[in-house]
Amino acid sequence: MTQEKSFKSRIWEFFQSLGKTFMFPVSLLAFMGLLGSSITSPSTIKSFPFLGGELTQLTFGFIAMVGGFAFTYLPVMFAIAIPLGMAKRNKAVGAYSGFIGYMLMNMSINYYLTVTHQLADTATMKQVGQSVVLGIQTLEMGVLGGIVAGVITYFLHERFQDTVLHDAFAFFSGIRFVPI
Repeated sequence: MTQEKSFKSRIWEFFQSLGKTFMFPVSLLAFMGLLGSSITSPSTIKSFPFLGGELTQLTFGFIAMVGGFAFTYLPVMFAIAIPLGMAKRNKAVGAYSGFIGYMLMNMSINYYLTVTHQLADTATMKQVGQSVVLGIQTLEMGVLGGIVAGVITYFLHERFQDTVLHDAFAFFSGIRFVPI
């Protein structure tokens, strides 16, 4: 009974920690959405005519456009934020490895789709559930893909950051081994 409770508490801690890491990308999303698009919306300009000036709209239109990256690259941000927030030490290596893990996941899917002749052309990509992510045609996984890559990277980071290799490969030991 004690082991089961211990397992449940570990699972609970993991999901609490995972939930906290979601705040990194979500907070940026909320800020970018509010700051840019809310001020450039026609209803806001109607309510506050002084915001309708050309320079004001140009400035906040630029902010809204730049802020759109948060929506476009949300899966990447989750893949980086999860190992960054959950790693107990060497957080920067975890974040770096999260990005590498996300890219390798998409490249592996692209390779599989290519060798099995399932890579769709541009016209039919959306219908078959494929998209281009950071220049790589892959399956459309959205935020879930980033979360999966981030969680897997976190576990690999925690498991392999202290790996010691033979002297011939000592350069690749420790934290350098994690992204490999």
